[in-house]
Amino acid sequence: MSWKDYLYFQKGDRVAVILLLILIVISGGVYIVTRPGKPAIKEEVASDSEKEFELFLSNLQDIEEDKDVGPAPIPILPRYSYQKKLKAGETVELNSGDTTALKMIPQIGSGYANRIVKYREALGGYIDISQIKEVWGMDDYLYSDILPYITLEPKNKHLKVNTASFQELNGHPYISYKQAQLIVDIRERKGKISSINRLSLLDEFTDKDIKKLTPYLSFD
Repeated sequence: MSWKDYLYFQKGDRVAVILLLILIVISGGVYIVTRPGKPAIKEEVASDSEKEFELFLSNLQDIEEDKDVGPAPIPILPRYSYQKKLKAGETVELNSGDTTALKMIPQIGSGYANRIVKYREALGGYIDISQIKEVWGMDDYLYSDILPYITLEPKNKHLKVNTASFQELNGHPYISYKQAQLIVDIRERKGKISSINRLSLLDEFTDKDIKKLTPYLSFD
């Protein structure tokens, strides 16, 4: 028996098969069109679209309202007052002038003014105008430029050699760490130091050191 024999139907059978196929096709089409959940998908898509459109209208309204408000105000920056400087013929006294007064000297800003005051306090007062050349950062050119604007009334505070602590001795610009240790050692071993001449006998104190220290030391 060949395969054609399996596909051979009598006329009545063929009509029945054809009708069956037609019913199957029609049933499938109806199911596809009316299957559950499809309208919900359409409704969901439509709902999302409506939401996006409403959001667009809301944003558009916000933009229009912003236009009505006008541009943002320009922030007002703080104004810094210009530092007044001394004119020709005007001066500042070196031992009494505070940082505000010293900043009035041309080419002297906050940094130099603070260092001049701190060095003055460490010394115990300036006794010679040229001592400000010892302030960190002060060179001969700057010193020459500011010299016409400063005056000096010599003032010096005495450091008591026989009672000052090691920290106080070492804190003076003209006394080194080693020199401060030596002074304390001599006091402990031999008692009170009578005068600057006692220090001048020590190798650690040069003639230059003694000259600079003499106005600032007291041996009471």
